[in-house]
Amino acid sequence: MTRARVARSATAEHKSQGVAQVADPRVERTRARITAAFAHFLMRRPYARIRVSDITRKARVGRATFYAHFASKDALLGAEMRRISVPMIRPPRGRTGLADCTAFFAHLQHARPIYRSLMSGESRVVAERILQDAIEERIAQFLPQPGSAREGSPAMPAFVSRFASSTLLALVAWSLEQEEPPGPVALQEVFRSLVGPALGVGPPSPRAPGGLASQGSPAPAARSDASRNPASAPKGEGGGD
Repeated sequence: MTRARVARSATAEHKSQGVAQVADPRVERTRARITAAFAHFLMRRPYARIRVSDITRKARVGRATFYAHFASKDALLGAEMRRISVPMIRPPRGRTGLADCTAFFAHLQHARPIYRSLMSGESRVVAERILQDAIEERIAQFLPQPGSAREGSPAMPAFVSRFASSTLLALVAWSLEQEEPPGPVALQEVFRSLVGPALGVGPPSPRAPGGLASQGSPAPAARSDASRNPASAPKGEGGGD
């Protein structure tokens, strides 16, 4: 991520975390109503068509209350991705890849309407950028850093987490297009086979169980819309109103 993107993400995340850390049950209940209302609309309409006013009306809170918890609709999405989805991306088991995304892919199977809402329509690039930032931050946590004591694990270039997150999003988008997508284990094997050999992480992967060829579509390119031309990506949605 660029320094500007990191700063914006950190500011919005700090605001969201600051409110969340207040040990007041009423604050927690209000935040839960806001996030539940947001999830309700994600299950039913594209992200671009969800407005802050829709969320506040469904959650029965005022706009000022919403903005006390989240800087914008985009900040709400980022916070929810970091709270629910991203923790399902786990450290790799030994030298078998950059990350174990099996649990994330299982979550994807049960939340397909939500991810279709995010990865379609006119706000697709914005939503994918938010997802990619959250995933990139998560994967970066697993990478050996300069001076790391991890034996046999040299430090990796900074672009590695971006490449892996972009590949993961491309695989998610491809999976959502399939009537019968591969299961979580097969998708993880495909992710490992795409990312691992390219970066010299682990041995070459055998063909994924079930084979992508049997799905009737080519394997996804390791690029998401958000990463094809970063300069052309629109700015965040702001408050949605």
